[in-house]
Amino acid sequence: MADTRIMNGGCMCGSVRYETSGEPFLVNHCHCQSCRKHNGAAVVTLAGFRSEQVTFKGDERSFYRSSPGANRAFCGKCGTPLTWEGVGGDLGPILEIHISTFDDPNALVPTAHAFYSEKISWFDVADRLPRYVGFVDDSRPLCHGLERKPD
Repeated sequence: MADTRIMNGGCMCGSVRYETSGEPFLVNHCHCQSCRKHNGAAVVTLAGFRSEQVTFKGDERSFYRSSPGANRAFCGKCGTPLTWEGVGGDLGPILEIHISTFDDPNALVPTAHAFYSEKISWFDVADRLPRYVGFVDDSRPLCHGLERKPD
């Protein structure tokens, strides 16, 4: 059976809209400094899709090249941060979409924390999800939930 899950979203002013098809390959919280700065937030939650799973409508997105091989898209009118875009290894080109821009962000439930080692010291999320030093697929979890590793 084909994966036919369709989700929609867009920026605050509605100028940039998107539609995703199929399941995301990840939904996680990211604590990296780059994501935090792009959003002005203590943590960012993203849903990852292969680029062919996402279609944009309306105005063109504006881009900022935040690091080699990575672009961050946003609405040129209202400034809403929309995506992190780059190459996802075997997945090819990927887009990680900020879940708060989905029309129904409750439909996307995070499963992990990435770049936990970069989190703001006074902030944490009270859940039992695994926390990784970097990308979720590149390492073993540091811990689960708010448990602390022994020094």
